Amino acid sequence: MLLSQQSRVTAVKAGKLFDPISGKMLPNQVILVEGERITAVGPASATPLPPGAVVIDLSQATVLPGLIDGHVHLTDATGGLQHQQLVALHSATESLKAGYTTQVAQGSHGGGFADVELKRAIQQGLVQGPRLLTAGPILAITAPGNNFYPLDFKPFEPEIVRNGPEALREGVRELAHYGADHVKIHTSGVFYFKRDGEMVNQALPSLAELTAVVDEAHRRGMFVASHTYGGDGLKWAIEAGVDDIQHAVAATDADIHMILERHLPITSTILDLRQDEPSDLKQWAPYSRYRLMRKTWKKMLDAGVTLGYGSGATPVSNGQGRIFNTGCMCSHGVQSEMFPIFVEWGASPLYVLRMATSVNARIIGWQDKVGSIEPGKFADLIATSGDPLENITEMQHVRFVMKGGAVVRNDFEKASR
Repeated sequence: MLLSQQSRVTAVKAGKLFDPISGKMLPNQVILVEGERITAVGPASATPLPPGAVVIDLSQATVLPGLIDGHVHLTDATGGLQHQQLVALHSATESLKAGYTTQVAQGSHGGGFADVELKRAIQQGLVQGPRLLTAGPILAITAPGNNFYPLDFKPFEPEIVRNGPEALREGVRELAHYGADHVKIHTSGVFYFKRDGEMVNQALPSLAELTAVVDEAHRRGMFVASHTYGGDGLKWAIEAGVDDIQHAVAATDADIHMILERHLPITSTILDLRQDEPSDLKQWAPYSRYRLMRKTWKKMLDAGVTLGYGSGATPVSNGQGRIFNTGCMCSHGVQSEMFPIFVEWGASPLYVLRMATSVNARIIGWQDKVGSIEPGKFADLIATSGDPLENITEMQHVRFVMKGGAVVRNDFEKASR
């Protein structure tokens, strides 16, 4: 091997290395990286450093696989496409710096295909950013609402609106044509709580429409994710085989049984519901989506449902958007507040770390690319000062991020030869 080739090898010394597959913290490890990929992982005593390797010393830190956020929104529906692309870049990179090397955009919310264009720019090396799985605009039916009837103009539609199975198939094809990786669709809409605490959810697409969307998406090599709280919208999503149901706030015991039978994952965002709780309580106290989500999530955890990790983070523009942390008035970059909440709800630190790494990798079909630190996978690494298995709040203080062999941030010692 030529010296110029050797110089491209990076050796990361890890004081501890988290392996989500075995569930163990491996002591005193070395990770060898060439280009974007991991080439070797093993104990320092058995993994010699190649001559000329660039050494990153994390021997006093805990190294973990890059995190996967299965539910983000990158754009804010303000201004034109140029603005949307800048907002998307800012959103994605703020989360990247917090350790989220892979992000699943679950609908552009008025940003058109800005998420797709950002993904292409990242892949071409024009800008630095995370790995993105994009949805473009949400696919929707004509839903009940209170919109103005258009007279001399047609208002901007942030979603691709189609009605009927064949028209929705056409919508899937449009998403595929413009480069979306998956389809996001709302299967439930307006909701309220009865006086006894029962949550009522209005179903949106019919079962026949949902079945057509799933079938067409799979034919195009895409997966389907849905915004689904409960009721028939949840039952039909399960029956249609939606690949990754988001939320499932009001899942019943019968729903959970069906989810298990069909081996479907559920990704429940919680920080958005926490933010909305004051508004919910004003209308339905003592009931709220956040309080119901806690009960439902614990039931799904105990039943053995595959639970994914997704934050629901959004941009915040002019004080509008999801604010998970009032200190920064932001959500992108602080979504790791979810880790200790899930532990408080009954999950072990190991379980929650797996949610955001190996489990999410399987949910998005990227288990051969990301989710663990193994030879052949992308060199997506993060590091914390302490051990998250002992103190899960360490995940809120990521101090090192590498994506595809490139260091995004390093608050520890700088790389040395």
